[in-house]
Amino acid sequence: MLKSIPVLAALALASAVAAPAAAEETSVAVTYADLDLTSPAGAKALEERIDTAVEAVCEKPAMRELKAMVAWEECKADALAGAMEQLSLVAPYADIEFASRF
Repeated sequence: MLKSIPVLAALALASAVAAPAAAEETSVAVTYADLDLTSPAGAKALEERIDTAVEAVCEKPAMRELKAMVAWEECKADALAGAMEQLSLVAPYADIEFASRF
């Protein structure tokens, strides 16, 4: 059985016109079947996989687009929170606390 958690992000696709933004959900599966989540090395490896998945679902905008930068930060926080929630459901015994880079 392949063990994985989804990292999701609702990405707002803003258009140049004054139409409301449409939401598109993006998901990346993060597998952890090969990791021992009770070991520091396994927890660190999972943290790195989740960080990579968050970066994949939350595309970084140009620095000068301030509203887009705020949305990007929110996307990363939401995606990480969702991943942690999913992890707590599938591996409640694992005492993992990530010091996220986000």
